[in-house]
Amino acid sequence: MDALPQAQLGSPAFIRQHYLSRNIKMYLIGCVLVGLFVSYFGIEKYFEYSEKTQIVSASEQNLAQLDKDKKSDTETSVKILTENKSRNEAVNKALSSVFPSSENYTELTKAFDEYFLANNRTNNPIIVTDMTFGAPADDTTKKYQILPISMNITSSEPNFYKFLQFVQDSGTLSKSIRLLTLKSIQMNFSEEDASKEGRNALQFRADIDAYFQTDKS
Repeated sequence: MDALPQAQLGSPAFIRQHYLSRNIKMYLIGCVLVGLFVSYFGIEKYFEYSEKTQIVSASEQNLAQLDKDKKSDTETSVKILTENKSRNEAVNKALSSVFPSSENYTELTKAFDEYFLANNRTNNPIIVTDMTFGAPADDTTKKYQILPISMNITSSEPNFYKFLQFVQDSGTLSKSIRLLTLKSIQMNFSEEDASKEGRNALQFRADIDAYFQTDKS
């Protein structure tokens, strides 16, 4: 098959063909430019959208963590307040035993009875033969009041020193022992054995002061 005749240079057909070819090239270039612009714009928008999505996601995670932290802090605060309340109640209870707001003869007598009952043994005795309460009086500073107590005690030597330690340890919140001070001791020695081991009995009179709060009303 013979080749189609080409338009002669400068002929109308050649000019039309030349403009048509140029228009096609311009159209293709325009399409390419539009495609590149659209692609660039689309990629830019994609990255912008991706970045915003990441920011939103991070913000949601931060909000969730803040909410979690707030809940945890609230629970911790409630726990601390509960523990502090329980601790304060325990301290106030112990303080009321150590430094009560009144003479509180009943509890004081009970505390002594429990001590002597717990420590009195056949071979290691400690027995109160007499206990007398004096009249309460203000301290010289008038910041607290004093309740005098006199006790006649028969005791073994080990229990004698143990009793002195008991009075010395008084006033501590951990042991809830009524605050006491030993004013004086008068010793009376007996030759009679207080135990099968042959230890001598000690007879003594202890003058003790118990303290309580001054009524401010």
